[in-house]
Amino acid sequence: MSLTLLAAAAAAVAATVGYMAARREREEQVGQGGEEEQGPARSPDDALWDELPFALGDVVLAGTEERWLTGAIVARERGELVAALFLAPEGAAQAAVAAFPAPRREILWLAPVAIDSPYEPPATLEIAGMTLRRRARLPAALARLGQGAPPLGDAGIIALYEGGGYDAAVVLASDGRIHAWAGRRIEEGGYERLGGGGEG
Repeated sequence: MSLTLLAAAAAAVAATVGYMAARREREEQVGQGGEEEQGPARSPDDALWDELPFALGDVVLAGTEERWLTGAIVARERGELVAALFLAPEGAAQAAVAAFPAPRREILWLAPVAIDSPYEPPATLEIAGMTLRRRARLPAALARLGQGAPPLGDAGIIALYEGGGYDAAVVLASDGRIHAWAGRRIEEGGYERLGGGGEG
């Protein structure tokens, strides 16, 4: 056998021994409470879903109605998550479910509506006989995720409305357009999250 082949064989054996020693050392560290092996890297959106009661891909059930969350508009104020408007196809329209970070756990179960409004969401709204008052007006950075979100700029104003009983609405003003949804507030316990969640 030539010296070159002997040298190559010796190098291969040394590399294998080194790999096995490193692996054994790593297993001993884990067994002694060292750092566990990491799974697949989390995407930045994974942390977002941890803050909310739902994630893209979930199915939400409220009474006899269910919605598959295929898209979302995420609103942040000064970097902090303030709301997510999940979108769910219903025929040609995009219904919505508004959710908020903990400790809030109520949701808004919404359908798209047309409103006559200037760029600034008004202090009061009249929709299908409901009179709603604006409870929050939040200048926010906006992000569109998944499928079905309407055209938006990078920033806008999200306004939350409440009426008598459980009446509720959301108005989103961005990039010279107004988008609105109206429906009802559902408290925690009045809805159920189905499916494993997660985008895709």
